[in-house]
Amino acid sequence: NKQPTITMEAKELVSILHAAASDPTISSLYATFGEGMRFPVGTAHVEEIRNAVRIFNESHRVHRDPNVKHEPLFAMMRNGDPKPSYAFGYGYDWNEYFLASAFSYVHLQGRGNLHLFGCVAQNTFFGGMLDKYGIKAHVFRHGQYKNAPSFLTEKKYSSAHLENVKSMTSSLNNTIRTCIETSRPMNFDNVMWQSIFDYGSLTSSNSEEIGLVDFTPPVDPLHSLLGFNSRKEAEKRKKKQKKKESLSQSSVNEGGSGEKAGDLSEEEKTVSMLGLHESFSKFNATHEVSLVKYKQMLNKKAKLESRRKQLNNTLQKLSETSTATSMILSSLGFEFDGAPSKREKVAVVTVDGNINSALSYDIIRSLRQIKRDKHVKCMVLRVNSGGGSVVSSEAILEEMKLLNKPVICSMSNAAASGGYYIAMNSEKIFAQPTTLTGSIGVFGVKLDASKWAKSYGVRSDYYPHGSHAAAMNPLTPLTTGTKENIARIVLDYYDYFKSIVATRRFLSDEQVEEVAQGRVWTGEQAKEVGLVDALGGLDRAISYAKAAHTNSDEVEIEHWPRSSFRLEDLPKLISGQPSSDVDFAQALLAVTMGLEDNVKSGSVEQLLKNLTELKFAEKPHFMLTIDEKTALDLIMDGE
Repeated sequence: NKQPTITMEAKELVSILHAAASDPTISSLYATFGEGMRFPVGTAHVEEIRNAVRIFNESHRVHRDPNVKHEPLFAMMRNGDPKPSYAFGYGYDWNEYFLASAFSYVHLQGRGNLHLFGCVAQNTFFGGMLDKYGIKAHVFRHGQYKNAPSFLTEKKYSSAHLENVKSMTSSLNNTIRTCIETSRPMNFDNVMWQSIFDYGSLTSSNSEEIGLVDFTPPVDPLHSLLGFNSRKEAEKRKKKQKKKESLSQSSVNEGGSGEKAGDLSEEEKTVSMLGLHESFSKFNATHEVSLVKYKQMLNKKAKLESRRKQLNNTLQKLSETSTATSMILSSLGFEFDGAPSKREKVAVVTVDGNINSALSYDIIRSLRQIKRDKHVKCMVLRVNSGGGSVVSSEAILEEMKLLNKPVICSMSNAAASGGYYIAMNSEKIFAQPTTLTGSIGVFGVKLDASKWAKSYGVRSDYYPHGSHAAAMNPLTPLTTGTKENIARIVLDYYDYFKSIVATRRFLSDEQVEEVAQGRVWTGEQAKEVGLVDALGGLDRAISYAKAAHTNSDEVEIEHWPRSSFRLEDLPKLISGQPSSDVDFAQALLAVTMGLEDNVKSGSVEQLLKNLTELKFAEKPHFMLTIDEKTALDLIMDGE
C-alpha cells in the first residue's frame, strides 16, 4: 500500500535508456512526473538523461558518439522507425519540464499546472544575525567572486556576488530554453519566454494552447492503452486462427462468436472517454516493464555474455595447445577465427560530494588498484563536487600524477574549486553546458565569538607555547599575527592553484587571473574561456577514452570506488529496512535461490518453521550447494 521508491544513479538510467533504444522488444518509453514523483538530480544530470531520451526517440539511427547537440555527422541511418516516448505529468516545474520536453509527446493531467518560472539562485545570509549575537567571521580570500563564505559575513549580495549569480543563472536559463525549443515544435522569442516566466502557473488548457504540451487527459492513460492494445492483439490472433480452420468448421461457427456487438472492455471505455489522441497512433505496446525489472534483465544478459566470452577465450586458448585438442573442439562445433579477444578496460573513478579526508582515502585507494591493473588502458575521472579541503584535493591530484595512465575528465553537475583542481591532470576535459565549474580561488575563515562569550560571562583562558597555538579557538580574538599568517597561507594556495591551471590549460598568468578570482562558470561559458575542452556527458568522455586509448572493439568499463558489501546490509539491499529476523532470512534465501523478485514473507516463515522442527540436530543448519556448471564457471573465474 506504499508507493515504491526507486533509487538509481543517473548513469544507470542513461545506460538503461541506451539499451532500450536498441532493444527490438521495447517499442515505447513512458515516464510519469509529479504527484509524489521526485527526480533529485542536478541540471547536468538532467541533460544527460535528456540526451539518452533523444537517442531512444531516434532509435532508427546509430549514434557513434553521444553528443550534446543533434549533429548529423554523429549519427547514421539504419532500418526501422523511430520509437515514441511519452511524458505524463500531474504537474511540471521548470527542471521537470526541462526533462519532459525531450520526450516525443508531453501530456499534462487535465487539472495539472505548468510552473515555468525559470532558473533561480537562492542564498541565505547570516551576517546580520551573527552581528546581533556578537560573533564575527573573519574571511580571508583571494578572488572577488569567491563568495562561498559570504553567508557568514554579508547581509545581502555584494556587487561581485550578484554579478556572478546573474551571469551564471542567465547562461543556465538560456541553455534550458534552447534545449526545450529544440525538442518542442515551437518558436518563442525572448518576449514570449519572459511573459511565460512572469505570468505564473499555466493551466493545462493554457499549456496546450501555446504548444507546451500535446494532450491533457483527465487520468494517466497508460494502463488503459496497454489493455486496449492487448485486446486488439488477441482479436488479431483469433482471426488468424479462424482462417486456419476448415471451411466446414467455419460455416458452423459463422456468426457465433458469443460476443455482443456493443460490448466494450473497461480499457476500451476509458480510451473512448479520453479520445484516442493522435500522439498514441504509434503506441503499440501491450505490456509494460519497469526500470528495475528491465535493469535486472540487462544485468542477467550481461553476465551470460561475459561468461560466454570467457568460455570462448578459454576454449580458444586450449585449441592452440595441440592439434588434437583443436580437432576435438572443432568436432564439437567450436570454430575460432583469429586470436582471442584482447582484454582492455576503461576505469571510471567518481569523485562525488565534499572532498575531505575520507573521500580522498577512497579515491586514492582506487587509483592505486587501477595503477596495478595492466588491463586498464585509460581512466575517466567523473567529478561531481563543489570542492572541499585543499590538502585532500592536492592528495588526489598528486596520486593521479603517479598513475602512468591517460586521464580524461567528465564534469557532472559541479566541478568547482577543489573539484576543478583535481581535474588538472586530465588530457581532455568534458563538461555539460549546465555544469557549474571554475571557482578558482581560495578562502579561509576565523570565527571570533569572544564578544558573545563575554556578554554571557564566559571566559576562555589558555597558555600557549607559541603565538598561534590557540589562534583558531572561536573564543580567541583575531590578532595581527594570526591575520598575517592566514592571509599568507591563502595567498600561497591561490598562487599555486593558478600556476597549476596556467600549466595544464596552456594559459598565461594574465589569462588565468581573468577567469579565476573565484568566479563560477557554466560549462558553456567555461568552454568559451578555455577552462574545458568539449561539451558532453559521461558517455562522450568514455567514447573518447575508448577511441583514443584502446584497440579492442569490446572494452570493459569498470566503476570505482567499489562499494563495500557487508552481510548485515543484505536485507536493506534486497527487501528494504528489515523488521525482523524473518526479513533477514527472506533476503538471504532470495539471493541464494535467485528469487529476489517473487519470494513472499509468509512462505519463508513457513520454510524456517519447518527447518526448525527437524530433529537431525539441536539447531537448524543451512547448506548452500551449487551445480557443476556454476562450479566450473567459478573455477574458470579464478574464484
